[in-house]
Amino acid sequence: MKISYSNKSDEELIDLYQTTQNKHYLVYLYQRHFHLTYGCCLKYLASESDAKDLCTELYELLSDKLLSHKISNYKSWLYRVTYNQCMLFLRKKKKSIEKQKEFQLNQNEDVEFDLFNHPTIKNEALLVHLEDCIEMLKEEQKKSIQLFYLKQLCYNEIVLQTGYAIKKVKSYIQNGKRNLKICIESKSE
Repeated sequence: MKISYSNKSDEELIDLYQTTQNKHYLVYLYQRHFHLTYGCCLKYLASESDAKDLCTELYELLSDKLLSHKISNYKSWLYRVTYNQCMLFLRKKKKSIEKQKEFQLNQNEDVEFDLFNHPTIKNEALLVHLEDCIEMLKEEQKKSIQLFYLKQLCYNEIVLQTGYAIKKVKSYIQNGKRNLKICIESKSE
């Protein structure tokens, strides 16, 4: 037997849910406004699968939030909660994409300049050239290269040790690698 709550207002359903914690009230309330929640998620996320996933997460979130909040206008409150969750989802996704790009950039840099597989330089000569070329770098590049490659510190550790900004550390390492490559190749000719 299916019970219908269509004669109850949103506020009545919320009150019933808060007093009894019976999920039937929450399910009916959620289903009543699902089209609005899904539409909002689809608008901001632009992906059906992401929107559906977030709607599922929202149901779980609502089951907790409705117990701890006093709500006078459910539809506007639901929109605000949905909007906030969409923005949180997008920020997490953006961070994930940035981390992926940074990882790919680091991988590409390593492939771009692999000294020990250099076609024309023997390892012994390479080490001599490398030491000479490191000494010829600007002080910031030299220090960053030594800490990153020789002491194998991460960017954040280099920042703490040198006081340089993280963007500067990345720049010093990238420019230092390029300058080392140019220097070593000029010595091998």
